[in-house]
Amino acid sequence: MVTCKNCGSSDYIKNGFVRGKQRYRCSSCSLNFVEGDERQRDPYHSLRSLCVLIYSLSKETFRGLAEICGVSPPTVYRWVRDAAGALPEPEVDASVREVEIDEMWHFLTRKGSKRWILKAIDRQTGHVIAWVVGGRDEETVKRLYAKLEHLKEATFYTDDWSAFAAVLPKDRHVIGKTHTVSIERNNSNTRHRLARMTRRTKVVSHSEKMIDLSMRLFSFFESRHRRIPWIQSFLTISP
Repeated sequence: MVTCKNCGSSDYIKNGFVRGKQRYRCSSCSLNFVEGDERQRDPYHSLRSLCVLIYSLSKETFRGLAEICGVSPPTVYRWVRDAAGALPEPEVDASVREVEIDEMWHFLTRKGSKRWILKAIDRQTGHVIAWVVGGRDEETVKRLYAKLEHLKEATFYTDDWSAFAAVLPKDRHVIGKTHTVSIERNNSNTRHRLARMTRRTKVVSHSEKMIDLSMRLFSFFESRHRRIPWIQSFLTISP
């Protein structure tokens, strides 16, 4: 009899093939497994998924997550860093026609030492399609535009910061705060979901890389359907 190697349940469904072998999905704990495979799931797998989701969506710090999960803050840091590092940056679809761009600040190392996150969103979906971290200057705008310059028919909407006007194509650049409502809302969501991005916070970042990885998680989990496997993973945690 086929049984789940994780919870021992015999309630399962067939779920495709892996290297020519029948794969099953446990109806009780949602584990995918192959009969005869005795390898055990990493005991921290579900807890890691929970930590990454809470960090990305619920404005919690590494120290707070460590207290919740009963591990050390450096462990939570590694979980979040590795999970974000395994995710790809968004692919900017060539069919995008309207792009809103704006900048938001964040502290690096200490209060008063700012880094700027320049973000671009697809106006149709409201989701982040590209970002860069750096100074508030033309070079940073150029780095962002390098990710968008293949959008030959897109119109770009920004505020009146001169660096945008200097870099973006003039015939497809619309300036004015009335045109950046969607990305201002996205900036607000970023600050609401990521503790390190809150305006009045004790949290500062110690590397630009971690700012970038945090944005990667925020961008990835903007799409609700991407959260489902992570949610299913931590729902298997035993009480």
